[in-house]
Amino acid sequence: MENNFAQINQSLLAYSSKIDPRDLFPTMKSGATDFALNNPYAFCLATCLDRGSLADLIWTIPFWIHQDLGHLNPFRIQRMSIDELTALVDRLPKKPRYYNAAPRTIQEITRIVVLQYGGKAACIWEDRKAADVRRTFLSVFGVGEGIANMAVLLIEKAYQIRFSDLDRLHMDIKPDVNTRRVLFRLGVAVSDADHEAISAARSLNPTFPGELDGALWMIGKHWCKASHPQCSTCPVSPVCPKRMR
Repeated sequence: MENNFAQINQSLLAYSSKIDPRDLFPTMKSGATDFALNNPYAFCLATCLDRGSLADLIWTIPFWIHQDLGHLNPFRIQRMSIDELTALVDRLPKKPRYYNAAPRTIQEITRIVVLQYGGKAACIWEDRKAADVRRTFLSVFGVGEGIANMAVLLIEKAYQIRFSDLDRLHMDIKPDVNTRRVLFRLGVAVSDADHEAISAARSLNPTFPGELDGALWMIGKHWCKASHPQCSTCPVSPVCPKRMR
């Protein structure tokens, strides 16, 4: 079993090294990926709103907000009332899962960007420690450990930053429908529950569980689908027991 786990881990890490960082930011509109990556404030908005919704939708939201308002200026958005932000969320072509909480989340991350970092969202992570970055995201309404960890991992990938203080040993994956399903079918997780997925990633790659997050998510999205999985072309097919339900 340990030998099989080692092979699975090696396969996941090998695939992870080949992933284009842009592929981790899928969107529903042409140009929305570049918008999210080239605008650190847009990146922060999407990251903080990522709770139980499709990634394609989440990473498109800043683009839609820009289209609706005609800008994505954190100073101007910071001056909007919670009622105005609620109306803004209501106008989105597609809403995040917890849309009632979204206005407050937008308000809080925007206030942090404006009041603590002078409107420059990239200052949240530039020349800062990973622990401080996590603490900043965790201070936003609705953001939990999973999102805070994901934020740090995505910042490293998207902005080519390597946090020297990152406690990689305790940096877990952010379990979602894709990562949970893949870990179960790989035979590493005993069920598709969040805590089982986290435990499984720790077992596979104990020195840095979160390193597997991108590979697991991509495999679940493109190959290991809930129905009609495309096992023959999956990058980890040779080491997968293909445990189905």
